Amino acid sequence: MPTVGMKPLLPENEEYAGIEDVAKRFSVTQRTLRFYEQRGLVTPDRVGRTRKYNENQIRRLDYVLSQVRLGFTLTEIKERIDQTSGDDTPELTMREVEEQLAILRRQQAKLLESLDILVRLRQVLSVQLAPAN
Repeated sequence: MPTVGMKPLLPENEEYAGIEDVAKRFSVTQRTLRFYEQRGLVTPDRVGRTRKYNENQIRRLDYVLSQVRLGFTLTEIKERIDQTSGDDTPELTMREVEEQLAILRRQQAKLLESLDILVRLRQVLSVQLAPAN
C-alpha cells in the first residue's frame, strides 16, 4: 500500500530511529523487534551492531503488529509480505478477512464455552467451601 499522504512515523528532520525508540513507540520489547527481524518480517538497516529503522521499515512494523492484533500468524504475515514488492504494504483480500473472521468466531465460541464451565465450577466450589453455620 502506498504511503503517500500518510502521517510520518519519524520525528521531523530524522531519517532513522533506533531499536529502543521504535520499541517504546509501539509498546513492544526490543527482543520482539529482534525476533521479527529473525523471521524476516522487518529488516532494519545496520550501522555496526546498531539497528536503525527508516520510515518504510517502521510502516512495515506497524503493518506486522496490526496483523498480529487481528490474529494472523507470523507465518501468514510473512507470506503476504513476501508476495509484495519493495516497501509496499500488503492488503488483505476479502477471502482472507472472511477466513480470519471464521477462525476468530470459532475461537470465541471455545472461549465462551470455557468461561461458562469455569463460572459453573466457581459456583460449585463456593458452595463446597462455604463455612457451615
